[in-house]
Amino acid sequence: MKPDRLSIAAEIERLIDMLDQMDDDTDLEIEPAEEQHDAEADLTWANGYAPDWFVIAERSRQRAKGLQ
Repeated sequence: MKPDRLSIAAEIERLIDMLDQMDDDTDLEIEPAEEQHDAEADLTWANGYAPDWFVIAERSRQRAKGLQ
């Protein structure tokens, strides 16, 4: 039987609770819906200008392929 996403998530929560009980370290802080320091936002741009890291990487890629 192939486990579904919900059963996997429930098992992960069960195991985390087990570890918390072993360490006597209960997780009492409220968890945000998504991590605030999520790095995915750094990989996108919405203002129409490519970030510096992208421009540098793209120029290097083009030079390596002999396109520039």
